[in-house]
Amino acid sequence: MVMANTDFGRPSSSAPMAAPIDVLSQEVEEMELEEAKSQAASQSYQRPPAQPQQMMMVQDGQVQQSYEQPPQQQMMVQQQPQMAVTQQQPSPQRPLVPAVIDTTDLRAFLMRPGPAGAMVQCYIQRRKTGLGRLFPTYEIYLKEGDQFLLAARKRKKNKSSNYLISLDKEDLARQSGNFFGKLRSNFIGTEFVLYDKGTNPEKLEGTAKESALVNARQELGTVLYKQNVLGSRGPRKMKVMVPRVDETGRRKELKPQSTAESMLERYKAAKNDADVMILKNKPPKWNDQVGAYVLNFNGRVTRASVKNFQLCDLQRDPDTVVMQFGRVGKDAFTMDFQYPLCALQAFGIALSSFDYKIACE
Repeated sequence: MVMANTDFGRPSSSAPMAAPIDVLSQEVEEMELEEAKSQAASQSYQRPPAQPQQMMMVQDGQVQQSYEQPPQQQMMVQQQPQMAVTQQQPSPQRPLVPAVIDTTDLRAFLMRPGPAGAMVQCYIQRRKTGLGRLFPTYEIYLKEGDQFLLAARKRKKNKSSNYLISLDKEDLARQSGNFFGKLRSNFIGTEFVLYDKGTNPEKLEGTAKESALVNARQELGTVLYKQNVLGSRGPRKMKVMVPRVDETGRRKELKPQSTAESMLERYKAAKNDADVMILKNKPPKWNDQVGAYVLNFNGRVTRASVKNFQLCDLQRDPDTVVMQFGRVGKDAFTMDFQYPLCALQAFGIALSSFDYKIACE
């Protein structure tokens, strides 16, 4: 069971207080902080005063999530007694059954929608060493057999975040045959667009443009994060748009020839797009007994983090988790997905959670 205690403006629990539980030491995301400072300096951007961030408390294998106070208040917080974690019934949702998958044709598997009703279980390893500390590599593996699937790294000298996704963890070049997709964000990190390896149609010129459009890039997903402009405290709120998949398992091909035709711009224009499916992060439920917000990750997530999330179709099927992602170590994370998402889409969504967000943190 994973519990997130955002503790912002909710009444205190009536449950009896227990002895203080251990508080994990603050895990400072050095890459994110240093990169944010570098970007802020290069763009002459004045960040507002830092808002409280999340920290973790663990007892008996369960995780309770609260918010870390500014440095001058940390000592006071650690001296205060914390709410004991009690055994809770899991939230009503369908069990996450591991999927049986075939990776004989790896490229096809990475683009094929996952099975319905069974989770493809993966894990992500973040590697940040040496000179590449500010630009770590993210590698995704299948849980079963530790099979490598994809790797990604943020490209240097870009004003906004631009992740290159490759089939080879040693070869992350844009012109390489291993190039498989990319994730691009706006400057403040609230909007992300995922593409496959196709060509940008706006860069095609001449009489051969019509024939070249056959190889134009396919838009596979858009991730939106709600801005924290008023400094409100609470878990991230995210919305994901992906092309719909029909009854035969075929994904709708979306190849916008201009920005105005993209999923994001059509959504902003309030167009009812039947070709697009909208997923949202599942909101945690408040539990008065422990004074905490509760989410059930079925043991796949063991440490609280602002990056943790579960996605589902809240309007049509709020009890079915389509994707979940969360921390299990300092640089280790789990990522599970099922129909209608494919591995590349799920990996791109997870990468968006790693990226620093000026307007959300």
